[in-house]
Amino acid sequence: MDIKMLTVRLEGNRIESRDVPKIRGYLAGKFPQYLELHNHIGEDKFNYGYPVIQYKSIGGVPNIIAINEASKILIDIFYDVKEIDMKDKVMSILEKGYVLKTKELGTAEGMIEYRFLTPWLALNQENYDRFVNSGLDKRTDILKKVLTGNILSMAKGLGYWVDKPIEVLIKLRPVEVNYKNRKMIGFKGGFMANFMIPDHLGLGKSVARGFGTVERVSGGFV
Repeated sequence: MDIKMLTVRLEGNRIESRDVPKIRGYLAGKFPQYLELHNHIGEDKFNYGYPVIQYKSIGGVPNIIAINEASKILIDIFYDVKEIDMKDKVMSILEKGYVLKTKELGTAEGMIEYRFLTPWLALNQENYDRFVNSGLDKRTDILKKVLTGNILSMAKGLGYWVDKPIEVLIKLRPVEVNYKNRKMIGFKGGFMANFMIPDHLGLGKSVARGFGTVERVSGGFV
């Protein structure tokens, strides 16, 4: 299945990963009419579907990615946006780079190698407890099941029907993540899957905030 991805690069600016939610928060506040920018339905309710607008720091440069019809929203809002107030600083937008590409998403005949550019948030409260109380083999099984589920959720959210079992191999290491002012366990490293994932889409929790950003790699397993 082909999907369209519009990437807006805010050229000339450098940000840290912790700045990504500030950009999201500013745009969501300025344009609350677009649910896709923030996924808030109202009264503390959220749209838990796969986010079609995702905010990233890629190589330190702010990137905002929109999938399919959501690309129209980015074009609309960035026509007028000249700066982004991130509370502790104001980021001037002097140059915007727009890249629209058609990418393939779906099951593959062989295994494809990927790496996480940003920490993958795999664990919720339930599987976190099982994870920390398990041995190495069981931990690997837990992460493989979660990753498989994340791929299936992404596919479903983008309208793709998975027609064969998803297989994954992982080579990951835990990293400490500061998420909403709480310390959490994330994972960096690589994985292989028999599924085509377009570069810079996210897997797992909080992909709209830039977590779990995936990129295909060549050569040996990361």
